[in-house]
Amino acid sequence: MPQISSRYTLHVLILAALLGGCNSSSSEPEIQTEQLHIASVNAMTLTPSDHYMVTREYVGIVQAGQQSNLGFELGGKIAQIFVDVGDKIQEGDPLIVLDTQLLKTSADQLTAQQAQITAQLELVNANLKRQNTLKKKGFSAESEIDNLNSQRNALRANYRQVGATLAANRLQQEKSTIYAPYSGTISARYISKGDVVNTGSPTLRLLASNRKEAHVGIPTMQLLRVNQLSQSSATNTENAANTDGKKQWVLRIGDKTYTTTLLNPGASVNLNSRSITLRFELPDSVTAIDGELAYLQLDDKHDDNGYWVPLSAMTDGLRGVWNVYVLSEESADENNTLESSKKKLRVERRSVQVLYANGKQAYISGAVNTGEKLVSDGLHRLVPGQTVVISERSWLPKKLSLPLIDSEA
Repeated sequence: MPQISSRYTLHVLILAALLGGCNSSSSEPEIQTEQLHIASVNAMTLTPSDHYMVTREYVGIVQAGQQSNLGFELGGKIAQIFVDVGDKIQEGDPLIVLDTQLLKTSADQLTAQQAQITAQLELVNANLKRQNTLKKKGFSAESEIDNLNSQRNALRANYRQVGATLAANRLQQEKSTIYAPYSGTISARYISKGDVVNTGSPTLRLLASNRKEAHVGIPTMQLLRVNQLSQSSATNTENAANTDGKKQWVLRIGDKTYTTTLLNPGASVNLNSRSITLRFELPDSVTAIDGELAYLQLDDKHDDNGYWVPLSAMTDGLRGVWNVYVLSEESADENNTLESSKKKLRVERRSVQVLYANGKQAYISGAVNTGEKLVSDGLHRLVPGQTVVISERSWLPKKLSLPLIDSEA
C-alpha cells in the first residue's frame, strides 16, 4: 500500500508540472491576440460651416434668335417652290414664286397705253407748233393755242399715271417671289404647288442659323438672386480689360455645357407656369436644334450651422434617425504613453439630423461638436463601445473639404 500511494503522488506531481508549463507558455500569446483584435478605422475631423449650397436645375428650350412665318403681300396661285423642310438657305435666296401671268398681261396693257399717250402727245405738239407759227403771221386764235396746251398737259398727266400703275405692276411681280430675309433653315412648309394663298397666309417657317437663344423659366423668388449675381459680376469686372462686365452663365444642353450671356430677365410672369423667362444668348458654336431642352443651374444658399461628412460615415438608426460614430479617448493614463495614431479610442453612437445630401456627402447637425473625430467608413464592422485605433493608412483626409458645387439630392 505505501508503494502504490507513492506512485500515485508522483503521477499527480508530474501532471501538475505539465499543466503549469502549458499555462505559463500560453499566457503571452493570449495578450498578443487581444492586441491584434483591436480594429483600425479611418477617421476624419469635423469642420464647422455656417451655410450650405443647394444647386437646382431649371429647364428651358433652345430657340432661334429669329423665326419667321413667311407669307406673300398679295394673293395668288403657287407656281414654284424651290425649298423644303430641312433645307439650309442663304439671305436673298428665292423660296416660292406665285403665278404672274395676269400681272404680265396687265403690264403689257399699261405699256400699250403709254405708247398711245406718247403718240397723242406727238400730235398735240405738232399742232401746237403750227398754231404758234400761224400766230406769228396773225392767222391763229389765242383760244386754239390754249386748247392745245391743255390737251398736252392732260396727256402728260395721264402718261405719268399710267407709268405709276406700271411701276406698281412691276412691284407686284417682284413681290410674287419670296426671298429669304436672313440665312437659316426651313423648319416647316404649309403649302404645295398649285395652292391659292391669301395675303399674309404663312407658307414657310424660317429659323435663323445664328444668334440662337435659350429661354429658361425660373420662379419669381429666384429673380432677385439672378439680379444679385449679375450686379456682383459687373462690379467685379468693371475695371478689367477687354470685358463688358456681364456675368457668364453655364447652361447644359444634352451632355454638353456652354458659357452663355444673359440678355434680359423677362418682363412678365407666365400665366400658366407662373415663372419668369430668362433669355440667354448661346455661342455660335452651339449645334443644338430648335426646341431642344436647356438646363440652368442656380445655387441656393441656406444659412444653417453644420458639418459636411461623407455618406459612408452615416448609418441608419431607430425610427428613421441617422447616426454617426464618434471616437473618444478611452484612458488618458494609458494613451499618454502612445503615439496619437496608436491611441485606443472608444466608439460612441451619436444621433444627427441630415439637412442636405448629395451623391457623395451630407450636411448634418446634431449631437456632434467641432474638432471631434468621426469614423468615415466601415461602420458595419463596429458597435458602440468598441475599442479601436485610427488607421495609419487611412486614404481619407482628416478634414473633409467643402464641396464647390453640389447637385441636389
